[in-house]
Amino acid sequence: MSDPIVERADAVNNALLTMEREATADDLFPLGYLIPQIPLLVDQLDYDPVDVSAADFDAVFHEWLEGCFAQDGMSDADQNAVRTLFDQACHQAGTP
Repeated sequence: MSDPIVERADAVNNALLTMEREATADDLFPLGYLIPQIPLLVDQLDYDPVDVSAADFDAVFHEWLEGCFAQDGMSDADQNAVRTLFDQACHQAGTP
């Protein structure tokens, strides 16, 4: 049985890794912040793959990031950079 959350997480993570290889110096921090967050989130999720869709990953990850930002006390500029790069990676990974 396929797992839409894991498949989407892998696709977005692969897009982020590609972006990292081509990144400017300004993008390295937000990419370095994002990349390890994906497996952390996936490892903590408790769900039945039958009851979720790939799009659920994007929504849950945005919520996860908000909690991380608050916990880390991240600046607004850094938060915006992280969100922008995550959205780019989602776009590159294709429509869920």
